[in-house]
Amino acid sequence: MKNFNIKIKVRYCETDQMGLVHHGSYINYFEEARISWISNLGFSYSDMEKSGIILPVSKLNVNYLKPSYFDDELDICVELAELPTSRLIFNYTIKKDNDIVVKGNTVLAFLNKETKKPVRCPDYMLEKVKSLFI
Repeated sequence: MKNFNIKIKVRYCETDQMGLVHHGSYINYFEEARISWISNLGFSYSDMEKSGIILPVSKLNVNYLKPSYFDDELDICVELAELPTSRLIFNYTIKKDNDIVVKGNTVLAFLNKETKKPVRCPDYMLEKVKSLFI
């Protein structure tokens, strides 16, 4: 499950004065898809944080290609780009009616919650995702 898809219906509060989905809302869609990917793989993001590992976003790229509007149904595809090391790299494609409206990627860093220093991907996660790259 290198790729994972979720559907999101655009809420009114996610649009701007021009009636378009606000550019920042797509970043929230990325996050929702990413957390769903982690959960679907059998991990709990909150349990990972409780164990002392946090995953802040260290890099974000977004390409806005077409507009989306209130009540549109969007299909968000999140893909793990490579085997995790001390970072997780995800690619995202958001489609509306099979048209790509947004593409992007994020880099997240595995950090020790106390020290905020980089750590390696936890073994339990690495073992689970290795098979996706064989």
